[in-house]
Amino acid sequence: MYQAVLALMHTHLYRASALAVAAAELVIYLACVLVLARRIRLEFVAIVALVLAYLFLLSIFRNALEFKGFRDVMIPLLFFWLGRHVADIGYADRVLKLLVSVVLAFGFFELFFMDQFTRLLDIFSYYVSTGTVTISTNFIRDSALNLNGLRPEGIGRTILPSLLGSHRVSSVFLEPVSLGNFSVIVAAWGLSKPRTEYKQMLFFVLSAITLIALSDSRYGLIVVTSLIAMRMAVRGRFNVAAIILPFVSILVLVLIGLFFEGRVADNIMGRLFWTGNTLLSFDVEKMLGVQGFNLPYGDMGYAYLLSRWGVLLCIALWVALWMVKMPDERGERFRAYAALYISLILTVSGTSFFALKTAGILWFLVGSCTYWMAKKTPFSYGTDTPKFSGRELSYAN
Repeated sequence: MYQAVLALMHTHLYRASALAVAAAELVIYLACVLVLARRIRLEFVAIVALVLAYLFLLSIFRNALEFKGFRDVMIPLLFFWLGRHVADIGYADRVLKLLVSVVLAFGFFELFFMDQFTRLLDIFSYYVSTGTVTISTNFIRDSALNLNGLRPEGIGRTILPSLLGSHRVSSVFLEPVSLGNFSVIVAAWGLSKPRTEYKQMLFFVLSAITLIALSDSRYGLIVVTSLIAMRMAVRGRFNVAAIILPFVSILVLVLIGLFFEGRVADNIMGRLFWTGNTLLSFDVEKMLGVQGFNLPYGDMGYAYLLSRWGVLLCIALWVALWMVKMPDERGERFRAYAALYISLILTVSGTSFFALKTAGILWFLVGSCTYWMAKKTPFSYGTDTPKFSGRELSYAN
């Protein structure tokens, strides 16, 4: 919610800036470090040290220090370990339910009372002030929403256009894209639950579907449908097959870049083509992250990731994620669903995947799935309920 708080302060107290946003994020990162300081573990220090050393080595070859890559890699590292050491499944459930309730409340407030909402939060002015957009790009006159807060003429809303009109709700995220991403994470969390927790599963999935409809998130609609199909079709250890999803996505993008001959437009197929076509232009230096790190790859996720981190770090971190032991099938499922979310979002966007307001939540939830493993409490693989001995149950209580 930090962006909404900054926008509120910008609208009523003082003019925000990019420096204010960076300072707010820094405070959040430092808060994570303070919490983790009491639970610091050698593997965390080792991984952070190795990653930073690798990025500094890249900086030497680039002859430039690229802070965005450092910032992006800190989000999964900090929030994964935060969830791993402070949040069990019950705690994560309570926090996420609270977040969903707040997002839904603000979303319906924006939908039914848009004039009051925009008087409370002048979103467009906030993004202009922080340098995200320019005044000349506002094709929606007299609107205080973000640029993508309304579907322009000729494109139109996909979900319930006659009922909801052209307005795309953004709630506390200030932009509908982030709300759509948050919806996918919520749906993935709900679908990862065992059948015995069907009430909680329904709450998260139905909430996600509602938020997708409000934000008119085409990406959310596609991915949540895929997640539901994945939940019904994939069982047990077969969830590990999700490790190949990024490589399959890159292969498909390259094939689209090679053979797509249709008219390129600002739609899903057009974005896939541009991303695939851009990947085809990558040479060895770009693949290693030595060149191209300063090029605008914002809507080309895989190009953005490879140019900032290099292929070696990308593969190392991806493999490390799958080396983490999950205590039960719930964790295995959520990691697989997170892999689907990551693989698909990087086909159409790069910067939105690293937006703190959603990326922090995703990695916190992934980490919370490993909480009992971090406490070295044994589990029985293949079940959704941990099995304790008497002494372990006493420790858990």
